[in-house]
Amino acid sequence: MLKHPHIVELLETYSSEGMLYMVFEYMDGSDLCFEVVIRASQGFAYSEAVASHYMRQILEALRYCHENDIIHRDIKPESILLATKENSAPIKLGGFGIAVQLPDKHTNNVPGRVGCPHFMAPEVVEKKQYGKAVDIWAAGVLLHVLLSGTLPFHGSGRRLNEAICRGKISINSSPQWEFISDSAKDLIHQMLTVDPNQRITIQEVLNHRWLRDRDKALRLHLNDTIDELKKYNGRRKLKTCILNTVNSSKWYNFDEATDDFIPECGNDEVTSAAVSTITDTLDDIYCLQESQLQERPHLLALLEDTHLHNVLEIFDQVVTRLPTPIKAPSTEAVQCCHHVLEILRDLEHRRDIDRREIQELNDLLNRPNFKIKTIPSTTLDIVVLCAKIVSNCKNISKIKKTYFLP
Repeated sequence: MLKHPHIVELLETYSSEGMLYMVFEYMDGSDLCFEVVIRASQGFAYSEAVASHYMRQILEALRYCHENDIIHRDIKPESILLATKENSAPIKLGGFGIAVQLPDKHTNNVPGRVGCPHFMAPEVVEKKQYGKAVDIWAAGVLLHVLLSGTLPFHGSGRRLNEAICRGKISINSSPQWEFISDSAKDLIHQMLTVDPNQRITIQEVLNHRWLRDRDKALRLHLNDTIDELKKYNGRRKLKTCILNTVNSSKWYNFDEATDDFIPECGNDEVTSAAVSTITDTLDDIYCLQESQLQERPHLLALLEDTHLHNVLEIFDQVVTRLPTPIKAPSTEAVQCCHHVLEILRDLEHRRDIDRREIQELNDLLNRPNFKIKTIPSTTLDIVVLCAKIVSNCKNISKIKKTYFLP
């Protein structure tokens, strides 16, 4: 079990009825990039010295992992949390879901393309076998984000993979790099070396002058970096909202008692592909906005992508299409549906009723897209509707046509 002051501690595990429960220490703070913006908005300065302080804690945790022959494989902002909301709160490394332990210290033959695409090392992208150096690359990407507010490699899919494998980063091409020291830029270059055999090791990173001489680090507030971090966090929030919407059960359930009749959504291949297309397109749009002149070949390839054109045309249609006013069902109408479902459950035990009809109406009421055609306006109307369902339970089709439009 990993135990380090800068690693989220696993406190206990429980096994019950075939399920394994893992209890971790509570982290009251947000992930690192969100916390940086929050604290800057509260008036605290964010400088190279602060970034160096954060990075040293992350790298100390990473050194502990590597000394124990563990590769994290998923270093990214979401895996870096602050223990509390206090300004002096320590950094904690979490997100060990895809970590792997090596059989010995010199093994460099771990397979598998895993992790966040923008933080993958070239050897992972190319599906080569790899070792601890992949964590150094990901930490270098994280350092690039902390100092500039931007990712070093943009785009999605094949274009992103090609950019990573080229390993060409455009430091000094953006205004925020003007206030970053040469020693910080040098460390980023050494951590983002394409050849893993030439890439700096964790101990060499910690011995680098930018981290070793933190007292000499610049203490100028990085205002441009904060502005870029706000945009970066906004894009991450948007992607999270998309995923949460697809996986939310409230869009597919009307009543918890009838979950068995509602198909699971969000796990099928079609849905996954659609979500992936949307999130990839967001990355490509950002790439179009932020590409520099020296990235002209990459930009031209993006502009000629017919698939991206098709998706953007759909976005345009969604934006320009006049919305049709939809009146939300009244509270009484929703309550009415709950009453009907309760009656249907009671009717299931009667032998003089065709249960197929009951099941059909039950399924109809639980469809995510059904509409109420006649909305009961009073409690009396609700009672009348329920009474009609009971008295006409042998002809439920009539009730469906009268009150509900699928």
